[in-house]
Amino acid sequence: MNPEPFDIVELLVSLPEHNLLVGTQGAIVEQYSDNDFEVEFSNEAGETLALCTLPQQKFIVV
Repeated sequence: MNPEPFDIVELLVSLPEHNLLVGTQGAIVEQYSDNDFEVEFSNEAGETLALCTLPQQKFIVV
């Protein structure tokens, strides 16, 4: 499945520099290339925890 903006994704790797662990879910907010996506990770209150540019290999669409 090709990721698209607003898809919910789950991390396949931890991102310690952003305090995000494997399995953390976020939403794609922008696609920069065939392989690079801007993903927003939020808490339950809707506050942004991290905004990361990630290659498709680091997440799966759920």
